Amino acid sequence: MELDPVDIKILELLQENGRLSFRDLAKRTGVTTPTVSSKVEHLENMGLIEGFTVVIDPEMLDQLTILLDIECKPSDLKAVLDRMEGEKEVRELYAVDGTKVHAKVTLRDQNHLNGFLETLGSIEEITSYKYHTVTRTVKEASRAVLHDGQNVVVNCYYCKKPIYDNPVKLKLDGKDHYLCCQSCARLYKEKYDRIKAEAD
Repeated sequence: MELDPVDIKILELLQENGRLSFRDLAKRTGVTTPTVSSKVEHLENMGLIEGFTVVIDPEMLDQLTILLDIECKPSDLKAVLDRMEGEKEVRELYAVDGTKVHAKVTLRDQNHLNGFLETLGSIEEITSYKYHTVTRTVKEASRAVLHDGQNVVVNCYYCKKPIYDNPVKLKLDGKDHYLCCQSCARLYKEKYDRIKAEAD
């Protein structure tokens, strides 16, 4: 499903400043405020916009940031990811090449780092790890890079498979729901109606 130029411009502007009002976005994109409101709602419904957040600079709080590389057996990858995901200090977490985990970790100070490394050493699924201390952040940006003709891959609301072509779109209770085919659309609608009837 292809994004139009206004969608792309809205996303670019929101990546730069998530606090922009719909009126500001309308001025900068050359469309009306209701159009911006509708488009942002549509992008949120697709799951492309996951939320709006405040970016806080950890260096201004005198905090320590490390980049962490962890090795484990392929069979232990999920257990390591689950354990690391639960750690508050882990700010970014990636599975890499099936046996490695890469994380960005923010800590209060050196003592906190020492304690965190002791915790890592006690996780038996981890075969080895190494870390690098960030001495200066040169560039930090959103991972998404937008360009003209950008396509969006949405997962089917029913079977959860990725939709690479144009989805079947159902509007239910004012919200768009995306399905990969008419069969999934029918089954999803039946399930939706059943759950709604049970809730009433």
